[in-house]
Amino acid sequence: MDLSVVIVNYNVKEFLTQCLESIYRSQTRFTIEVIVVDNASSDSGQDEILKAFPQVRWIANTENVGFGRANNQGFEAASGTYTLILNPDTVVQEDTFEVCLDYLKTHPEVGGLGIKGIDGAGQFLPESKRGLPTPLTALWKITGLSRIFPKSPTFARYHMGHLDPNTNHKVDILVGCFMMVPSALLAEVGGFDPRYFMYGEDIDLSYELLKSGHENHYISDSQIIHYKGESTKRGSLNYVRMFYQAMIIFAKKQFSGSSALAYTLLIYLGIYLRAGLALLARLTKSAATPVIDVLLLALTLDQLKIYWELNHRFINGGSYPDTYTYYVQGSYIVFWLLALGLSGVYTRNARPAVIARAMAIATLVIGFFYGLLPEALRFSRALLLLGGLGGIAVLIIWRSLMGLLTGKHFFTRPVQRPRMLYIGSDSGKNTLQRLLAENGIIPAFFSHETVLEHQTLDLEQLAAKTKLYGINECVVESTALPASSLMRIMTALGPKTSVKSLLSQGPFIVGSNSSLNQGEAYGLGQFNVANGNYRRQKRLLDISLTLLIIVLLPLSMSVAILSGRAKGLRHWLSNTEKLLQGKATLISYSSDQAEKNQLPSLPPPIFDIATGIPEVLNVSQSVSTLVINYAKEADLKSDLRQLWQLSKF
Repeated sequence: MDLSVVIVNYNVKEFLTQCLESIYRSQTRFTIEVIVVDNASSDSGQDEILKAFPQVRWIANTENVGFGRANNQGFEAASGTYTLILNPDTVVQEDTFEVCLDYLKTHPEVGGLGIKGIDGAGQFLPESKRGLPTPLTALWKITGLSRIFPKSPTFARYHMGHLDPNTNHKVDILVGCFMMVPSALLAEVGGFDPRYFMYGEDIDLSYELLKSGHENHYISDSQIIHYKGESTKRGSLNYVRMFYQAMIIFAKKQFSGSSALAYTLLIYLGIYLRAGLALLARLTKSAATPVIDVLLLALTLDQLKIYWELNHRFINGGSYPDTYTYYVQGSYIVFWLLALGLSGVYTRNARPAVIARAMAIATLVIGFFYGLLPEALRFSRALLLLGGLGGIAVLIIWRSLMGLLTGKHFFTRPVQRPRMLYIGSDSGKNTLQRLLAENGIIPAFFSHETVLEHQTLDLEQLAAKTKLYGINECVVESTALPASSLMRIMTALGPKTSVKSLLSQGPFIVGSNSSLNQGEAYGLGQFNVANGNYRRQKRLLDISLTLLIIVLLPLSMSVAILSGRAKGLRHWLSNTEKLLQGKATLISYSSDQAEKNQLPSLPPPIFDIATGIPEVLNVSQSVSTLVINYAKEADLKSDLRQLWQLSKF
């Protein structure tokens, strides 16, 4: 066996499928084996992948042992003269293996071989070639000087910005998404250090290869796509913690004396700087926004109250009592804030229309309950209406002003309907259109470019067509064109047009717009219950409805008795503690159904959707259909509707 390709998979079955497809379409005279180590993925796609690629050797871990340990498992099972460490979110060209193996055979001094990488927009990935992260190199990167002087051999040494990415070079450090190493040498240096869980292990292994007396080389004679670049999770506190912890392990292991101390101090400085920035960004987007909303709503209500007192209600003197100022207005703000949260304004749905709709609905609900209050607490419907309208205006205005002043987007951009160009066969077009329909995606424009076998695409003509029709998404059938053509299309169309691949296995559409974005994938069987925004809204709904039921218990019980839901309400209240702690949710499916139908797991339901199936139906078959459909199309409206139906025992 000439080459063993070791891939560690963790919940990226779509990308893994595309990666394997590109591997087995390689044009090489060398023998290749592929070993996939799955790190306890919740949905590994093992059955589908092995059916499509039966020659793959699959190792399934029962727990996530980390990137380094999982790769070491693959190294032990490998039998090739050379070993390639490959990420699942990569695509190799047809000539990649041939070029790399020929290079290693003619350059015995090479310990590790890296390759030119581009992101999903065809842009060069600077982490493809790196220098040794010495204390000074780390200092220039942490202080941002490497970004200010990207071509400097001194300041830009971390990414070796002074070296031409289109030329072969001797480098210090290779990136772990693609590292080809002689297997005997890999065994000699001990593979990856298991102390690194994720991040940093490629730096450590590259340095160990240098210490063994070998060289690390970067070549540009071929290239790969890497959908998730180094900056994928730059804003994540968890990324900051794990990356810099890895750097501390590296410093303590590879440096000594003053160098180790200086490096460690710099790393800690980087941790605090990056963690502080990440925390500030997170607070601005989450905690600070509702706090500002509360303050501005309170100020608006107070100013409206003063205006109404002076000009309408108390012209001859007097004022509203403290009960109205603090308790009634405070309750208005609480209701408005809950409505904004449930509408996703504080997550990913901060559009003016959503803000206005949430405030309007909450104001109508408050108005309904207002009419049920004792006369002594019914102060002014006009102030409630004016407060709702004023609140809508002030919430939209302050976000607009902040956006103008900072240049940042405080409103979620509306979902842009894709203007799509499809390159591939007629059968692939049918598959694509079915996928789009299943995912509720309706292109504003759709054009089909048929590709005949051995046909060469005219990239200049393709770019002109893209510009003429305003194409923002180009989908290429993976089997219609070689990976090298896909890469050329990415480069030719540039970052303004998202280039994705249609995989017949699945089927899936995979791709990403840049190395700064997570690679994205959608396909048949995508589940909305796994959407983070929906989960946050669902959790808020559980808490707010439960607290509202308790606060208005006499009214809640009356409604429950009159509607035949008294037993359901008692069941709900008996699980209050679990709901508030997040150990249960109002509406979902059971863990047994999640496992049986391979669905994302949810907390145990208080009201199981499977109990709503009529007895005349085939219960077993209907349950599966029902829970799968729920997982795909789940939203708060559906949850509320089913809650009303299932709470009637």
